[in-house]
Formats: sequence, C-alpha cells, structure tokens
Amino acid sequence: MLELDAAATLGFVVDRRRRQDVAAAEELRAVAHWADLHRLAAGEVLGAVEPETANQLCRRGLLGEDLTIAGVERELRLSGQGAFLVEEFAVAEVAAALGMTESAGRGYVGQAVELRDRLPRLWGRVMSGELPAWKARQVAEQTIPLSSDAAGYVDAQLAGFAHKISFGRILACVEAAALRHDPDLAAERARQAAEKRGVWVEDRIDGTSEINAVTGTPDARAFDAALNHVATALNLLGDGDSRDVRRAKAIGVLADPQYALDLTTSSGDGTRTAALHQQGRRPQAIAGPVVHIHLHTAAVAGVQVGAAAVVAVGEVARVDGVGPRSTEAIKQWLATLAPGAVVKVTPVVDLSERISVDAYEIPDRLRRQVEERDHSCRFPWCGRRGGFDVDHIDAFVPRDDGGPPGQTNTHNLARLCRFHHRVKTHSRWSYVRRRDGVLVWTSPLGRTYTVDESGTSPATEQPRTLPA
Repeated sequence: MLELDAAATLGFVVDRRRRQDVAAAEELRAVAHWADLHRLAAGEVLGAVEPETANQLCRRGLLGEDLTIAGVERELRLSGQGAFLVEEFAVAEVAAALGMTESAGRGYVGQAVELRDRLPRLWGRVMSGELPAWKARQVAEQTIPLSSDAAGYVDAQLAGFAHKISFGRILACVEAAALRHDPDLAAERARQAAEKRGVWVEDRIDGTSEINAVTGTPDARAFDAALNHVATALNLLGDGDSRDVRRAKAIGVLADPQYALDLTTSSGDGTRTAALHQQGRRPQAIAGPVVHIHLHTAAVAGVQVGAAAVVAVGEVARVDGVGPRSTEAIKQWLATLAPGAVVKVTPVVDLSERISVDAYEIPDRLRRQVEERDHSCRFPWCGRRGGFDVDHIDAFVPRDDGGPPGQTNTHNLARLCRFHHRVKTHSRWSYVRRRDGVLVWTSPLGRTYTVDESGTSPATEQPRTLPA
C-alpha cells in the first residue's frame, strides 16, 4: 500500500507517467536507428526483377504494394515524400520482437522515421521529454501522405504546443496543412470520402443490431436533429426511457415516415406535439439542420444561391463543430444536401472588440464572438467540440443584489462542455482569466493549469517517489 495522501499519490502517478514517456522516447529513437541499419537502395532489390517491371515500379515510387514476384524481398517506403526505403523482411523481425502484427510494425517504423526526418521539431520535443511519443506518432501517421511542404507546415505549427492540446486539435492542424499546402490532396480526399459513404447493419445475438453509417455532414446533422425531435416527442408522450434509448427507438419511428410526421413538429413545442398526436392531427415536418460556415470576407469569391442552400465559394472555410474544410467538400455537401438543410456563411467576427451588457442573458452578437474565440471546451486538456455552455467565469450577481454593471462581457465568458460546466459549478474547481486572456484553472488539490488558444500547460512540481 502507498502511504501517501491524495496530492502525493497523484504526484507519484504523474512522475511514473513521465518515466514511461522517457522510456517510450528512447524506444522510438532506437526504432528509427533500426530503420537506418536496414536502409535499402532501390537498385539492390530491382536487380532480381526484370528490367521492364523494375522501370514501371520505379515510376510508381511505392513498390511494396504492387510487386508480387515470388521470392523477391520487396522494398518499403514506410514514411513520407523523400524518405528512404527499408528492407521488407526486416520489418517482420522488429514486429515479432515487439509482439506486433506485421502491419503494426510497419506503421511503428514508418512513424519513427517520419518524425525524425520530416518532423524534426516534434522529434526534438519527444526526445526532450516534452511531448509524449504516442501523441507524436499519431501526428506522424497523419502527415505521411502529405507533401514535404505540408509536413513541414505541420511541424512548424505544432512543435510549440503539441504537448498542450488534445489529439482532436492536432488532427485539425494536419487537415489545415493539407488544405493550405496540398489542396489537390485535400480535394481528392473529399472525393474519395464521398465514394465511401454507406450504411451497414450488424445483427447481434442479444436481439439488438449495430448501425454504422458514413454520410455527408449535412445529412448526418439532419439525421441527428431528427432523432432528437422524435426522442423529445416520445418523452413528452410518457416514454420514461433515457435519452439515448429514446434516440434508438427514434430510428424505428423514422423508418415509418407517416408515423414520424404525425409524432414530430418543427416548433420544438413538445406540449403541442402531444396535443396534436392525441387529437389525431398532423403537425409540421421536422425542420432541416443549419450548417454554419465561417469565412473572412476577403476569401469570398462569389455566392451561389439555391432553393435550399446558400454558400460562399472560397478556398478554405471553417465549419462549426467540424473544423476547416475545402470547398470541394462543401460542393459535395450541396450536391446531395439533406431536404430542408441550410448552409449559411458568417463573416469572421472581430475578436479584439470588448462587448459588455448588464443582463445575465448573453446577446447573439456577444455569443458569436465567444464561439469564434473558443473553438473547443476551455477546461484543461478537453478538446470537445459541438454543443457548449457559455459560462460566466465570475458568477453573475444581479444588480439588485449589489452586482457590478457589465458582468456579461467578452472577458468574463468562456465556452465549456456540459460536463466541465457542471464540474466548475458543483465542485471546487475554479478558474480566472488573466489580462492577457489566458485562463488559469485550479483543481481541488491545488494543482494549476493554464489554458489559451495554443492549448493546456500542466502544473509543474517536483517528482514524487515511494516512501522508504
């Protein structure tokens, strides 16, 4: 048993995690060195292949996936553009030694080489112990398909704060790099993704089935909104099951269009829904979702107006709850837009302006400013996007109770996901905003964290050790 109090125990756990990170960094460096020991010049392999085949393979640049001549050891390009090739059979050696599948071994070696040779800044962070190896490897996996310029952009953008942000924000940076430096790849990815849409149903032995779907974002938003409408209506009609169970039931309701039409209403007024249902009257159809796209006015090259959608045509847009997207993806959305869906363009909001009101309620203009500034939950390490609560950092005190004017203002508001809003409200977690805009959080055990637009910086403390 550890004879430590809560704070000391947590410190001990953190120290052991840091030791694991150091060991993982050393292992990663050794894997990259192992790849160096098994570098392979193209000519060494191609000597065993007929010249015509060799020429074709050279032109393709990636030989391992296409060379099928029996008995020939293939060369593998495991990392990105400009990286060296590795002996194929040697990968099996390292994979077996580490208890990995051959494909997992390929990925590990490729990520190590990618980090060291194409993401040197991130590599340096890993070697210095500032960035966990697992997180850096995830970045490398995403940059392998990118051009050298795009990979360099990711390296430069993330090196200073990859250790401070969630993996979701890291992926967003990689996507932004593809949009900026490799727009053809981004467009091709959008086209390929559209071709992979589908719905799959797997029956289980317990009487339930699992549904997996890949579809366009507007269609997904429409489906999600429809599930919420039906689940709410079922609850108001007396269904006491949890929201998730009611959403599952809603799939069956939506499978019967007439039943869904009779049960739901676009107004969101559940009482009216129940009354109409009891009277046998038909309510209005479910309203389609609204997808908000944010563009700087300078990026708008023109506007297309259709019967069901409005969208600006530019190079890159940011979509609420989704992140940056190429216009190729947006065009694909418009091509198969869900009935009733609307795509709206919102100009970029001035984040430097200080907006202040006396009321507790947050006006739309101030809410939009906070939403533009805080793209994810502002609790330490939380990367949740989507639905948020806008929290008063210093609790609002009504003027009649002696509260100061202008408490609802740019400086005193932050976006929190529902869970972390509850944590802040009902526990001893607290936070303040400094003059420079940085949020400083304090945990119940007194550990402090700073959160800004670059991510989270953890508390610093002396390593803990087991008592003698």
